[in-house]
Amino acid sequence: MGLSALAALVLASGAGAQTPELASSSETFVSPSTATYARTEGTIDRVYVFRTNVFDPNVRGEDWWPFRIANRIHVMTREHVVRRELLVGPDDRWDPIEALESERNLRSSGFIRKAEIRPMPKPGGKLDLGVETQDSWTLQPQVSVGTEGGDRYFLWGVEENNLLGLGKAVSLFHGQFGSQKRNEARYRDPRLAGSRHRLTGLYAQTDKGDEIGALIDRPFFSLRTPWAMSLLWTRIIQQDTLYADALETSKFLQHYASVQASVGARLDTDDDPVQRVGFGTHYERSRFERTVDTQPGTLPGDRTLSGPTLGYSLIQPRFVKETYIDKMQRVEDFNLGNELSIWGGPMLDSWGSDRDRWILRVQDQQGYHVGEGRFFLGQAGVAGRVAGGRLENSLAYGSLNAFWKMFWPFPQTWVVHAEANAGHRLDGEHQLVLGGNTGLRGYKNNSFTGLKSALVNVENRVFSTREYFHLVHVGAVAFFETGAIAGDGWGFRDSRFKSDVGFGLRFAPSRSATGSVLRVDAAYALNDGPGASRWVVSIRGGQAFQIFNSTNRNVLRSPSANLGEESAGSRLRRQ
Repeated sequence: MGLSALAALVLASGAGAQTPELASSSETFVSPSTATYARTEGTIDRVYVFRTNVFDPNVRGEDWWPFRIANRIHVMTREHVVRRELLVGPDDRWDPIEALESERNLRSSGFIRKAEIRPMPKPGGKLDLGVETQDSWTLQPQVSVGTEGGDRYFLWGVEENNLLGLGKAVSLFHGQFGSQKRNEARYRDPRLAGSRHRLTGLYAQTDKGDEIGALIDRPFFSLRTPWAMSLLWTRIIQQDTLYADALETSKFLQHYASVQASVGARLDTDDDPVQRVGFGTHYERSRFERTVDTQPGTLPGDRTLSGPTLGYSLIQPRFVKETYIDKMQRVEDFNLGNELSIWGGPMLDSWGSDRDRWILRVQDQQGYHVGEGRFFLGQAGVAGRVAGGRLENSLAYGSLNAFWKMFWPFPQTWVVHAEANAGHRLDGEHQLVLGGNTGLRGYKNNSFTGLKSALVNVENRVFSTREYFHLVHVGAVAFFETGAIAGDGWGFRDSRFKSDVGFGLRFAPSRSATGSVLRVDAAYALNDGPGASRWVVSIRGGQAFQIFNSTNRNVLRSPSANLGEESAGSRLRRQ
């Protein structure tokens, strides 16, 4: 939670104000409908853009002097920035798919809190579009102090996600997580020189070395986008740590460099499903250096991968709009259709690899809708390398999530998350990890490590759908979770499952750019584990487990992915 939101909350509560008007009702818990989009037909005549500042003076309670000052400080998103994200316009035939995609693009911008496109039919087969947006508070001085799984973190800095109302983002941060320190500057331009190209640049200094990188890409910004491209360069020096029983057992430095280039094209087929192919080149080099904390036999071997790549993806668009799933009173977009992706290629000695290898990653995702606010979402995949007929750094993974909204006796969402992973000959810097930072909140961070993992989280998220002081939403959770780690060559029956129960509070600044929650959890371990106490308290942003890839994220995630990570806290806490 940024200082700006906290300061406004303090002002609202301490200035002798009357009981605040509660700005929303239980109706906001209802899943947003898209029926109007499907029923509408016609040719678009005019497009009207209605922009609202962070606080709406037409809403009772928001026309108050602290909120008026905040609106004056904030530079509203400029109208042309909103219009450039629209995929439909005057003289186009109404297309519900592209209208919904336009909404999703606006919501994913990071600086628009609400976005809705409303078709307004007119006589003669014409219609007008009303595009309604409301800005988030994007100037965020931040001071964050928290704990998770027994480890403390400290982060301070400033971030602006909508510089001068143009949608550009710049940030400066200092952070400490355990013994690791980081200073960084980051810039992101989603529309470089007014084009569809994006630019992201990052420079960071740590106590182990520096990190620098740049990414220029043109994404598939809609399902009908004909082509895309990407060019990435990064150089990173980072400390890798191996764990056992929540203790650091070995540390070493990784000198990582990568250059990646790719182009993609949409195949000229039907809109359902959408199929794409991609071609590229991939280069990455990792050199490992001993430190005084490197234990004998733990230093990974150096490796270089270089070669051509080929990719294919299939997307079946079945998007739904939901609220009160991972966030509070923010529209979240989920695709319940099939999403298949295949990527890989030969890493060749003749291209600069240290030896001939093949790399491959296959992933499939599927959802299933069972009623309003109730759906399942599953994912399965394999990733790894083959060298000399043997698997390297291979991982098979799968996860299943169930979301079940209920209105009685109060608004609540039941979430069940289950995942399993099986690794084989993982690279020396990689481990599957279970602990407070990977979905097992009753235990210290990095408590259990191995080559196979299983995790089940059951969480009941209870929401107050009212907005307090026009600044914050409040919720609570109760949870149970269990998981196990197994070593190579033995199964889960040889490894005791570790379980915990607990409860927590959730706070979501309603005007923030991300809409993410701040969680305060108290968990009690039902089994013995590392540490003297069975109680663990965690305070940090974001949900306790990810929808996908909670325990395997440091295996699947390349160091170069840090360049595109939007959360400063996640960049700080990365492996």
